[in-house]
Amino acid sequence: MIKKVLVTGASGLCGSITSQGLSKLGYKLTLCDIKKISSPAAKSLNISLNKKIKIIDLRNFSKVKKITKGMDAVVHFGGIPRHKPHEDVFQNIIDHNIIGTYNVFEACRVNKVKRIIFASSAHIMGYHDRKKYLDDKSSFRPDSHYAVSKCFGESLSKLYSDKYNIKILNIRIGSALPKPTDMRFLSTWISFRDLIQLVNIGLKSKKLYCSSVYGISKNKRAWWNNKEAYRLGYKPLDNAENYSKDKLTKNEYKDKIALRLHGGVFTTDGLKGKLSNILKNK
Repeated sequence: MIKKVLVTGASGLCGSITSQGLSKLGYKLTLCDIKKISSPAAKSLNISLNKKIKIIDLRNFSKVKKITKGMDAVVHFGGIPRHKPHEDVFQNIIDHNIIGTYNVFEACRVNKVKRIIFASSAHIMGYHDRKKYLDDKSSFRPDSHYAVSKCFGESLSKLYSDKYNIKILNIRIGSALPKPTDMRFLSTWISFRDLIQLVNIGLKSKKLYCSSVYGISKNKRAWWNNKEAYRLGYKPLDNAENYSKDKLTKNEYKDKIALRLHGGVFTTDGLKGKLSNILKNK
């Protein structure tokens, strides 16, 4: 039975929301982040776990190994997020999202941790045609260096499941928000309680080996087939369509290329390629 759980990136929005939810479900949590200051989004929701968070730099393998010792599972939200209007420099992404993620997985192997839940991103599918309905078997088409780092994490998960028998759930998070605020989010939104449910499934499901699922609620306009999540026991409670009559922004509507691709404006940031070539190479 999974009881002791480490949550990395616990100061961020998803990390803090998940930590709060898992604590209510009775898990014994250890929280860590590179800093104790809560993200602005977490602060806006009055979520503050600062006193409980241990300062750990995931680039330091010895410290990661120490904090994962005795854990039954790790929920890995730590890393450099993708911020608007541009992503961070690639060296920082390498240091935190690639080296940091490797250190987490390797420390779990060394300490015989049973499960890992990895916060992946739907942006690993960014350059697919939006008309194409994707599932967990669809090939990677990352739309940014940030997305490439998430592809690395998912590839690492396959290795560590097959070679070291660690059960791993990759959650390709769409848009984790209190509610949809943009037209795009009617397709990509996941409510906080559905995100917590997915993480809990990753910690408890007896059917899990190594799976990639989409972090979305039961959205009528979803672009992704989430059959693998449902196979594992996911029963989303929310639907973005309930907010379709709200006053929503249309950030992608100024960009015809963004409207055609799964990654939206991530795909057109610095774009030099042609849409016709992207769509031709399926």
